[in-house]
Amino acid sequence: MFEKVVFPVENNNKSQAELYREERKARLAKAAEKSSKQSAKSVKAKQLTTKIIAIVLAVVVGLGAVYGVLSFFDVPQKVIKVSIDNADGTNTYKISAGEYNYYYFTSWVNFYQQSMQYEQYMGAGAGLTYTGFDSTKAPADQEFTEDTAKMYGISMEDLGNPEKATWADAIKYSTVNNIISVKYGASKAKENKIALTDEQKKEIEDNIDSIEQAAHEKDYSTNRWLRAQYGKGVTEKVIRQVLEENYLSNSYFESVQENITAAITDNDINAEYDKNKDEFDLVDIRLYSFKTTFKESEHKDLSEEEHDKIHEEEFAKTKKLADEFLAKVKDEASFIAAAKSAILTADNKSTKDPDKETLIEKTTKATLSQSSEELAKWVYDDARKVGDVTVVDDGNGTYHVVMIKTLPFKDMTFSASDVRHILITFPEAKKDEDGKTVAITDEQKAKTKADAQKVLDEYLKNPTEENFIELTKKHTGDVDEDGKPNKGGLYEKVANDGSYVKAFTDWSIDATRKPGDTGLVETEYGYHIMYFVKAHDGFKWQADVKAKLVSEQYTAQVSDVVENEASNIKFDTFLLNWMTKNIEKTIKNLILANS
Repeated sequence: MFEKVVFPVENNNKSQAELYREERKARLAKAAEKSSKQSAKSVKAKQLTTKIIAIVLAVVVGLGAVYGVLSFFDVPQKVIKVSIDNADGTNTYKISAGEYNYYYFTSWVNFYQQSMQYEQYMGAGAGLTYTGFDSTKAPADQEFTEDTAKMYGISMEDLGNPEKATWADAIKYSTVNNIISVKYGASKAKENKIALTDEQKKEIEDNIDSIEQAAHEKDYSTNRWLRAQYGKGVTEKVIRQVLEENYLSNSYFESVQENITAAITDNDINAEYDKNKDEFDLVDIRLYSFKTTFKESEHKDLSEEEHDKIHEEEFAKTKKLADEFLAKVKDEASFIAAAKSAILTADNKSTKDPDKETLIEKTTKATLSQSSEELAKWVYDDARKVGDVTVVDDGNGTYHVVMIKTLPFKDMTFSASDVRHILITFPEAKKDEDGKTVAITDEQKAKTKADAQKVLDEYLKNPTEENFIELTKKHTGDVDEDGKPNKGGLYEKVANDGSYVKAFTDWSIDATRKPGDTGLVETEYGYHIMYFVKAHDGFKWQADVKAKLVSEQYTAQVSDVVENEASNIKFDTFLLNWMTKNIEKTIKNLILANS
């Protein structure tokens, strides 16, 4: 029923090319997920985080004695609808039980798969720890706590059952918000004469065909198969309607975002930057932190006064260490030397590089604030000068020794670039008698680099993009499972977002690059023969400012407008609860079947 998503893990029996393909797959999947999230962002409607529309659920249901017979044939799920009206009654949305079941089921699968990923990668219990969701239990059988609500950015009151909420309440909330946002977007698309494209129509038909094929393989009718997968009332007609509304809704929200983006000028970007430089500027600093170790369990029997005294004594010891470190610092070299001494004092076996351990480059004020508001405030103070050094007291027993390496500056790398590459992989990793991987030797690295240089020299005899593509077909180790190169080695919109190894990214977004530039880059996989195609969207600082302006204007033009559709949400209604119980039965059966 479910595909189990497995995080890539190290396999020392695999070649560098195989490892690279696995890493590339993960990276492309991440890029696809990011793209999907950006599309979804068009409605500022992440599950369980944003109230897309305030609604009132008005339910009037009459259940006769024939209910039991009708239920067997899914009659209630097909004909009963929930009316969702806005505050002034001008808009009414109808949700069938079949639609609700489909959206509820897909919301559940989303949380299920997230939890399973952590379980498979980090071990039993990790899914619950990091997502708050237990993949072994149906939503109705697990509590939705205050802590989990905070994790997803909602309040317990949003769920209609704040005193004793379950994950079923949370997914119900997510489901209804999702349905309303889609239906609102679809209605606005029709108002604005936005129709399904031929490509979208084909994708819908392809989806329906795949469903029919899956049903045929199980010797089921299409509707019977859908009912078994998604719950009662889910038919081919419902799926087609859901797909059409989702495509229309996405098209509308994307059109709004595109119009906003196109209207933002360079003057707008410069004005916003001048007004809020600290939000966008980067700094380089040296940082070494001392943290008080205080075990509450060892002092639980002490009085409050004795407890506070020990606290103060432990804090004072930690601050003394930080002050002693500070006293040794005269310049950057002495900072690194002091860090080396502190690292060895903490662990005389440590092999940590004090230079790398203390250097923080291109960090933002927001990032520093996540670890310490006081630290960020001191670093970004207008009075700072290069070489300034101090001890910052967090007030919680942590003391940061920090030195200013650069004053705040604009990020002048490209926001994103298209590049091509030819990968000449290192030799396959070997193992010693103990089964440990033997490191690649300097001689092997030199041989791989020489091989890469030969290919680059061959390209330089005819330095055209077409020739580079041809050489990719002959030489690259970056191929798919069928042994075919990745689109002539092309990677589009490479950005500094963690999707690529650092050396590859740094070369790609270097603002000195011009179309046609080439070079060799070493990574853990081998040597990359790089070819620069083009840059996108100017410099990174400009793209960051523009993204903020787009988000703010989108919120004002779309999200806020949608929220003003009505006044408040009532989820604790008979019919909505009845529909939730029905789809929960389907989910419980699936969990049992897959356990």
